[in-house]
Amino acid sequence: MSNGPRIIPVGAEPAPLLTHAEAAEREARHANRGGGKTAKEPKQLRQGRGSAVRRRFTLLNAFIDSALPHLERSAVAVWLLLYRHAKPDGTVSASVADLARRAGASDRQVQRALARLQAVGMLCRLKRGTLAGGPSVYRLVQP
Repeated sequence: MSNGPRIIPVGAEPAPLLTHAEAAEREARHANRGGGKTAKEPKQLRQGRGSAVRRRFTLLNAFIDSALPHLERSAVAVWLLLYRHAKPDGTVSASVADLARRAGASDRQVQRALARLQAVGMLCRLKRGTLAGGPSVYRLVQP
C-alpha cells in the first residue's frame, strides 16, 4: 500500500480511524480515569457554590446602592478591579502600580482611592505590600 493521498469516491464512507476494539478500549480507559458520567453531587455541595455567587452579587448590589453615588471615578474603578479579581472569600492581592495601570490612573490617584474606600468601609487592608514581600492583600467588605 502506498503512503500517498487516498481518494474517496463521492458517496463512499471513509474508513474509521480506530477499529471497533480500539474505540471500546479507549472508552474503557476514559471511564476508569473518572471522565465518564458521574452521579449528582450532594445537595450541600451544590448549595455551597450558590451561596458564594449569592454573596458576590450581594456585595456588588450593596456597592452600587450605597457607595457608588458618593465615590469619585477612580475609587469606583479601583473597587471594580478589586472585585473582579477577588476570591470567593472576598480577598484579593494587588499592587498600587498594577491597579493604576488597569484603571488608567496615576499611582497617587489609586492610593487616594484605596484610602477613600477604606474610610467608607468598603475595603480593609489585611497585609501591606512591600518590595520584597509582594503586593498588598485587601478584603472587600459589605457596607
